[in-house]
Formats: sequence, structure tokens, C-alpha cells
Amino acid sequence: MERKSRSSRPLEDGHEELSLWKQICQLLVKLEGIQKDEESILNSINKIQLSVNAEQGITLLVQQKLKDTYRRGIELSSNEYKTIGDIIEKISVLVALRDNEQDYKRKKRKLEIESNSTTHSTHSSSSSTINGSGSSHIITRGTTVAARQPKEKDKNEEWILAVVLQYHPDKNKYQVEDVDQDDYGEKQRYMLPPRYVIPVKSSEEAKLSPEIPSRQDVLALYPGTTCFYKATVIAPPSKSKEIKNYRVQFEDDNDEVKYIMPEHVIEMPKTK
Repeated sequence: MERKSRSSRPLEDGHEELSLWKQICQLLVKLEGIQKDEESILNSINKIQLSVNAEQGITLLVQQKLKDTYRRGIELSSNEYKTIGDIIEKISVLVALRDNEQDYKRKKRKLEIESNSTTHSTHSSSSSTINGSGSSHIITRGTTVAARQPKEKDKNEEWILAVVLQYHPDKNKYQVEDVDQDDYGEKQRYMLPPRYVIPVKSSEEAKLSPEIPSRQDVLALYPGTTCFYKATVIAPPSKSKEIKNYRVQFEDDNDEVKYIMPEHVIEMPKTK
């Protein structure tokens, strides 16, 4: 399936980035300590070898010291290799999270300004609407949502990252705005029924929500885009030792496994 190229970064990931930075810093401190120990081991080996009397040869005591020292050096080298691997892995995730960050911040600020300037009326009617997630309430202005675009000719229906501008009770529809710009630099707006508008949880809300189990179909935000696509959960965050993200496989994506943050994974909605 062709993935729509959309430049804006999906959501604010500051907490995730801060956590990764802390882990990377801790690993770098650990790596520095390992390398200092390795330097000490090399110095010890050199001293032992220099102390050997060429005429007397290597005594059993010296042999044992060298053996123990070399064993310690091998152990430190193994720890160094593993630590460097952990650092590279976390940096790779951090780079992915910070992809297009400056462009995202600019667009986010512009979106906030436009959203705040939009006139919004609060309706105190006793009637309520059912949104796509099944909750009985009106989604408030400024809420980030997954919104299903109206189907166009010769195009597949697509779920995009959008922001709620207003709810129209007389039509029982939401007006939403795409977070991304089209080819002409404009942000498209759509009028959608509640079942096509699903609130996106914050990172904290996602952590407190029940996990979606393995093998369940979901909508997930494809990396590097602001589009949601059908995917299958391979493993939930609790099954990951280091990176607490979902592992998913997107439909028609060559069976590749991708890591998606919990707030970017949504239960497959019922739209009929």
C-alpha cells in the first residue's frame, strides 16, 4: 500500500524523548566507566609482562595473574560491545522521534493560533453524541483526533491526523482540520459524522489505558507520516524490555515490524 507522504510530525513526544535522553546519558556514563576499567586492565597486563624475567620464564603465579587479567579484559569488552549497541538503538529511536521537529513545531504553533481564533459556541443541550471511540460526549475544540477523510473517486478511504474545530449539533457532525498542508499550502477541512472522528490519547492517557493484545487489528500512525493505516499488533509495550512501544505489522507492508508509540495505536473502529 502506498503511504501518503506528509511532512508534519504527529504529536508532542517530549516525555518520550526526555526518557530516552536520560537512558542514553546513563549508558554513556556506564560506557565511560567500562573504558576506564579496560585501560586499567591493559596497564596491568603490560606491567605483568614487563616484570617477567626472560631467563626464568613465566612462573605459575604470573601465568595465573595473566589469565585472570585477560579474562577480566574479555568480560569488559563484551560489556562495552553490548552497551554501545544499546546506545545506538536508543539514539535511532530518538532520531525517529525528532524527525522534522522544527517543521512540526512551526506547524503546531500555527495550528494553535488558528484554533484559538476560531469561534466556538458551547452548547448546553441535554442531547449527546457518540464519538468513534464509543464514549458518550462531545469532543471539544482543539482535540487531536484520527479522522476518516471522505472517500474520493479512485482513492482509498484514509484516516488522517486532524484537529476538531467545532461540533455542529444540528447536523450531528464535526468540523475537523487536517494537521498537514496540501500541495497548495492549504489545510483541508471536513464535516464528518461522529463515527469517523476518534480522539487521540495523550502519552500519559495511553500508558494508563488497557493494552491492546497481540494479533488484534488496529489503526496505527505510519512512521514519518500523519496518516493512520490498518495494522496488526505483534506485541504490546509490556512485552518489550527496553522500548515501551507497540510492535505492529502494517497491511501490505512486506511483513516489516515497526515500533509505534502507544498513543499512536487505536483500536479498530466500527464505522458502519
